[in-house]
Amino acid sequence: MRRTSSILILSLGLALVASAASAGNWKKLGTRTVTDRVDHDVIVVGGDEGRFSKLQLRAKNSRVRVRRVVVHFADGSKQTIERNFTVLKGDRSPALDLEGKSRVIRRVEFTYEESSLARKGAVVTLWGGK
Repeated sequence: MRRTSSILILSLGLALVASAASAGNWKKLGTRTVTDRVDHDVIVVGGDEGRFSKLQLRAKNSRVRVRRVVVHFADGSKQTIERNFTVLKGDRSPALDLEGKSRVIRRVEFTYEESSLARKGAVVTLWGGK
């Protein structure tokens, strides 16, 4: 029993290290629930969250079709990413590289839709990367 407990503790420790390594320099910036129709949402980030050079979206409950992402920076500039892509349930988008040096993000606007046949409502989380 003692050996089994040690192996279990070691396995859990390794899983936590692997999870932290896969998280890398990503920071959770906000979450929204997507309806079954085309939806437009805004995640306000704010200056206290830091500087980011890339973004990533992660989906739960259902897949999400992303049509457009508009990133508004603290310096007043913005970047529009017009690229149709789908984030599968339980998966993440490829990194969306931001132009220029890493900058403080004020808010991010999304145009997207939950695209499953069951129409469960997807939960989308925005992550910022260094």
